[in-house]
Amino acid sequence: MLLTDDGEIIDDRFTRVADESPIPDDAPILVSATRFLERASDLTHRHAPVGVIWPNDKNVSELVPFIGKIALVALIFPNFRDGRAYSQARQLRERHGYRGELRATGDVLRDQFLFMLRAGFDSFEPRKEHEAAEFTRTISRYSVYYQPTGDGRIPALQLRVAHKRPAHGEECDVGVDASPANLARLNQVLDDATPTQIIANAIQTIPNGRLAVVSSFGIESAALLKLVADLDRSLPIIFLDTGWLFGETLAYRDELVGYLGLKNVRTIKPSAASVATTDPDYSLWARDPGACCHLRKVVPLAETLTPFAAWITGRKRYQGAERASLPIVEADGPRLKFNPFARVSPKDIAAIFRSARLPRHPLSWFGFTSVGCVPCTSQVREGEAIRAGRWRGTDRTECGIHVRSLSPTTGT
Repeated sequence: MLLTDDGEIIDDRFTRVADESPIPDDAPILVSATRFLERASDLTHRHAPVGVIWPNDKNVSELVPFIGKIALVALIFPNFRDGRAYSQARQLRERHGYRGELRATGDVLRDQFLFMLRAGFDSFEPRKEHEAAEFTRTISRYSVYYQPTGDGRIPALQLRVAHKRPAHGEECDVGVDASPANLARLNQVLDDATPTQIIANAIQTIPNGRLAVVSSFGIESAALLKLVADLDRSLPIIFLDTGWLFGETLAYRDELVGYLGLKNVRTIKPSAASVATTDPDYSLWARDPGACCHLRKVVPLAETLTPFAAWITGRKRYQGAERASLPIVEADGPRLKFNPFARVSPKDIAAIFRSARLPRHPLSWFGFTSVGCVPCTSQVREGEAIRAGRWRGTDRTECGIHVRSLSPTTGT
């Protein structure tokens, strides 16, 4: 039995493989430190995730050459008085930048739970199943922290600054240069950069906690999310649940979150009060699809992006229409908007899916090449453009979130 950092009980997707046992080809595995170090080159190049059980008397610096290729590090607490695994966790998180899953195993007690969270642990193995509820009650007592540690949570002072909303009619001072001159410079600098390099540039240049990824978890979304996960699994990922999404999309979101180890996916929804007032019978999509998109997508995303200085999208030039001349970096009001996949081809996306063995959106097998809301999405026929199934029969090609700058006043 495993317990996540939010108190949820989950099944362990990793199979523990004894040193003398054969290693399965396609299953996530958890091996001893001895076996990992002996076969690190092979294990870190397999397609399925690999984890390592690391003793608390062994220097974690030995993992540094493989730090980006290890999906899980299980640190051992042999007894209540031995807290060396706390130091190992913070070294991995803060000194070596480890972004994979950290698991506390061994003598994991409720008394230690909060300290483990603050050290950067994501999952826990209580010895007794009934202890799970006690752990959950412990974490529910605390929602704000005042000191930064290895868990990546934003301290209270930074939260106050990040969530301070501008006065009505004012833009948020996001602290980046979105001037035409700087945009021209950035596009020139990143002209030959790979998608991974573009994402890394955004992570390195945007102030900590002020960069987000916006993803629909659609047909091609896993490719971008895979590159993001490789660089920083804790990067905020904003997902718009409009209330009209396919059940397959919601299931796919959950599948990708687990498969890629994403740690900060934020599902946002339109205001229930606004929906009740503007679309009480859920027919707005038929009467005025533009107003429906504005209500269910543009307004909630504009409000959510208020504290962010920049965001990353998965748009591509080959998607056509307004996207055909998509720049690598553009302005979104006072913010920057990075489009790391602007220049990629469908073959490039397919290569990422193939090399990472990414799961596919269930609807991709049924002729859907771009997926949005149920009423306004249809299958694409052979020879049609990739987004031909969106708003079929209308002159719409975009929902609105990329048509004009998003700001707190977008919805007024």
